[in-house]
Formats: sequence, C-alpha cells, structure tokens
Amino acid sequence: MANQGRAMARARRSTATLEYYLGLPYSAAVAREQCTDGSTCYMARVVELPGCESHGDTPEQALRRLNEAKELFIASMLEDGVVPEEPLGS
Repeated sequence: MANQGRAMARARRSTATLEYYLGLPYSAAVAREQCTDGSTCYMARVVELPGCESHGDTPEQALRRLNEAKELFIASMLEDGVVPEEPLGS
C-alpha cells in the first residue's frame, strides 16, 4: 500500500500545473539584513525551494515580492521539466 501511495504522489507531481504548486502551503522565512549601502533591508525566501528569494525595504514588501518570485521560480522549473519540491505534509 505504501508503495502505491508513493507512486500516486509521483504521478500527481509529474502532471501538476503551476496553479497546483502555487496553491500549496510553502513556508516563507524573512530575515533582516544589512544592504551593501549600509541600510537595513529584508530578505525573504521559500524554505522548500532553495534559491527562491526576494528582498524588500520592509518585511511585508519582501514577502509580496517573494510571492511574485515564487510564481516565476516554479514556472521556470516546470518549463525545464523539473518537479518542484512540495511542502512537508502536502
């Protein structure tokens, strides 16, 4: 039974659409950083998608930009035939 469940999950991921992945509950992390000019900025990243990051002047701006970046990041992966990681428990 467990093997059948894993096979079904793999099949679902291989045919999943951008909308499917954007609907998953990915985890976001925001960290305060110092920019190269010495000012404070915020870096947001999707924990499950290494390399999917964005910056902003405020945590809110960084998260808004991250949502845009996540859509482009996942779309690019799908176009390249790469199956994005799903959040744990999805």
